[in-house]
Amino acid sequence: MPPHPEVPAALRRLRDHGFRLFTLTDNTLEISGRQLDAAGVMDLFERRFSVDETVRRHKPAPEAYQSVAAALQADPGDICLIASHVWDTLGAVAASWQAALISSRGQAPWIRGNGDDVGESRLLS
Repeated sequence: MPPHPEVPAALRRLRDHGFRLFTLTDNTLEISGRQLDAAGVMDLFERRFSVDETVRRHKPAPEAYQSVAAALQADPGDICLIASHVWDTLGAVAASWQAALISSRGQAPWIRGNGDDVGESRLLS
């Protein structure tokens, strides 16, 4: 599946402003590598992580996020996951990461327990 048109430029902008970029996937590194190559963004990532090749616990298990923080030698609170899946952002927040949920037009809104609609570009933390 190709990235949304704005994604490659947004990733380049983050990298050019000093953000360390990495991926964390439930897929194998081979599969995610093909996807990133096809999207033309492979070179933007410092590292790629696969739960299949590390903790063998799929996201949103805390071990998936904890293993990445340990490998990067980073404080979990200094890491921000940007994803389009609510369950992934909630898993990251539960592991003490920061997280941003990116929603696309037509994607069902996520309604929090208090009834608030968490729409586009709202930070979850």
